[in-house]
Amino acid sequence: MNKFLPKEYFDLTNFAHREVFFEDKLVWETLKNIKSYIEQRFDNGDIEKQIPEAKNLSCEGNNIFIGEGTKIFPNVFIGNNVIIGKNCEIRPGAFIRENVIISNNCVVGNSSELKNTIMLDGAKAPHFNYVGDSIIGKNCNLGAGTVTGNLRFDDAEVKIRVDDELVGTSLRKFGVILGDESQTGCHAVTNPGTIVGKNAILSGSMSHKGVIPERSKVHQ
Repeated sequence: MNKFLPKEYFDLTNFAHREVFFEDKLVWETLKNIKSYIEQRFDNGDIEKQIPEAKNLSCEGNNIFIGEGTKIFPNVFIGNNVIIGKNCEIRPGAFIRENVIISNNCVVGNSSELKNTIMLDGAKAPHFNYVGDSIIGKNCNLGAGTVTGNLRFDDAEVKIRVDDELVGTSLRKFGVILGDESQTGCHAVTNPGTIVGKNAILSGSMSHKGVIPERSKVHQ
């Protein structure tokens, strides 16, 4: 199971919030820690509320930090427990719900929705994306309309198939782990609990699932 440690998917060397990761635990365990990590940073005074002026920006909650150089376009919603880094673009109609860490130089695009998610440096969800209960690696790009499915139809625990064995995650909601430098095509869908290695390419207009090795090119 060592192949599922965070270091196999992400370079956290320069990530400002690397303490949110359990580096010695399975990578999806980090999803359970996002809310408490953000709350602790604000409660301890490590981060203070900071919101720049922006046209028609709606903010809900006290735990919101937006870094220097980040441009907030009109009609953006930001919920509670949200940290946004420096030099990002949060484009019109973005819906950033709760428990979200967006690192530096990221893009959250028109009508994209994020929830309980981490985006590492340079990650982009630029056009009509849904990203829920997921970790998007450094310099990843989600093609327009990419959706990360995070809930099974039967509402049961999300499990990961490892070789011929199903491994429980103890998570009811779990979207995708997308390793550094990976990308999806337009209208790609990842099923709940999809785990993608570094430098992978997932074709658009198709559904992806399971454990996808690094440097894979998954086509129709």
